[in-house]
Amino acid sequence: MSRALRWWCLVAVVATVVAGCSSAGQTPAAEGPSPSRNGTDMVRFATPYVVKSLDPIQQGLWSPEWGYGELLMRATEDGTVEPWLLERLEPESPTAWTLALRKNVTFANGKALDAPALKAVFDRHIADNALVNERIPGIKVTVVDATTLRLVTTSPVADLPNLLADEQMISVFDAEAVEKAQDNPATLVGKGIYTGPFNVTRLTADELVLERTDTYWGGDVTLAGAHVRFVPDGQARVLAVRNGEADIALYPPTEALAALRKATSGPRMAIARQPLQQLRAFLNLRKAPMNDRAARQAFAAGIDYAQIAEQVLDGVYTAPTGLFPDAMSYAANTQFSNVDEARKLLDDAGWRAGTDGVRRKGSTPLAIRLLTYPQQPDTKTIAVAMESQLRPLGFDVTISEVPNNYEAMQNPKGWDVGLSFDGTLGYTYDPVAPLRDFLTSKGSKNFGGVSDADLDAVVVKLSATTEAKEQAALLREAQGIIADERYTVIVAQRSSPAVVGEGFASYRPSSVLHHLTATTKAG
Repeated sequence: MSRALRWWCLVAVVATVVAGCSSAGQTPAAEGPSPSRNGTDMVRFATPYVVKSLDPIQQGLWSPEWGYGELLMRATEDGTVEPWLLERLEPESPTAWTLALRKNVTFANGKALDAPALKAVFDRHIADNALVNERIPGIKVTVVDATTLRLVTTSPVADLPNLLADEQMISVFDAEAVEKAQDNPATLVGKGIYTGPFNVTRLTADELVLERTDTYWGGDVTLAGAHVRFVPDGQARVLAVRNGEADIALYPPTEALAALRKATSGPRMAIARQPLQQLRAFLNLRKAPMNDRAARQAFAAGIDYAQIAEQVLDGVYTAPTGLFPDAMSYAANTQFSNVDEARKLLDDAGWRAGTDGVRRKGSTPLAIRLLTYPQQPDTKTIAVAMESQLRPLGFDVTISEVPNNYEAMQNPKGWDVGLSFDGTLGYTYDPVAPLRDFLTSKGSKNFGGVSDADLDAVVVKLSATTEAKEQAALLREAQGIIADERYTVIVAQRSSPAVVGEGFASYRPSSVLHHLTATTKAG
């Protein structure tokens, strides 16, 4: 085995990655009517998340989810990542990688995806995608030959294979066509700028319509197309399947699943394989009371995770025991429920109960504004349960639903605890990037204002570490710091559910959010 391959195989510790060691606003509609559903040739989805445009930088993340785009690497149902548009991804050194494209890859418009075309994609992301520059420091890409590029960084990026499988990173598109659009994404509909098995033919504020790409480079595509409707109300999505108006409802509210879990006919519940969906509670350290360590610790200890998972959520969820899912070898048990311990923490820290039952420390009440958001209706159900559990401890909880949880949490004055489905492995089995993004002082999604030099240092070491035992030790060290300071709380976790109609009874939700693929089929 070459030195490069030996080094690459060490990188696999993050998620048993197999990449280099194996190949394998509102947009106006385009002209023309929405295609009719022809028997089982079309699949109809209902989802709460709106595809706003085909802009490959701002909205490119939707392209692998809905089958009109593909990534350089692909997360699998087996807990690994593998080459997708790439044939090989091989490290030359800790800061240099060889990217070899598959041959004969084309965009839906017929243009070839070769090394110069891919370099243009990288150049656009480097110029306009802040997340790429944050996660891949000093990234530079050069063309080696017609199908090969060389990627170098200023510091090691051990989780590069996972990052290239992340839908928020390097979406792949026809950069020349996008440049001609002159930043008007409306003109990209129907232009075949992505490489996937489907092509977008219509996009409005209410729906996304896709048709099979008959010249798809990857071979046969089972379905003729898909009709994706954006339906914000969870019950309405489920009702659409019940009424025969949709085949698959994504992100269904748990309260609608109880009667469908054991159904043998009609609509039923389907569930993904991997438990990557974690409901995280972001804690706002920039203001009282969550800038008090004891208040954060008491908040975490005062939640009855088992009750939420098994009773409130009817067993569709499981109770977390720490930052990472139990199946991860490096997962540490750092989270527990203990009402007596929560009371003691508050007493010792000087939080005293008033006549109204609300604790105060001096003139500061133990009052928290807890954010939920409608795209994930379970957040409201869970918030109500949390309020019931925390109030007897002296917390005064106000629940507020916001249209966009990320936007709301960017205002440090308007919230104390924000609920969000942000798994600690993302959807690429990568523990490093979520730590860096959400919990380091310069992280782009550090909504809570965490600033811990020790944690920052551990994450820097993780980004450069390829040896399995060392990386596992660093991950356990990071978990200890986070638990000791209680920078975040995992409230519940689940595998992605969906409600499916009889016409697509064999459909299983994707653990990694690839809802529609070339092999999606009826039956």
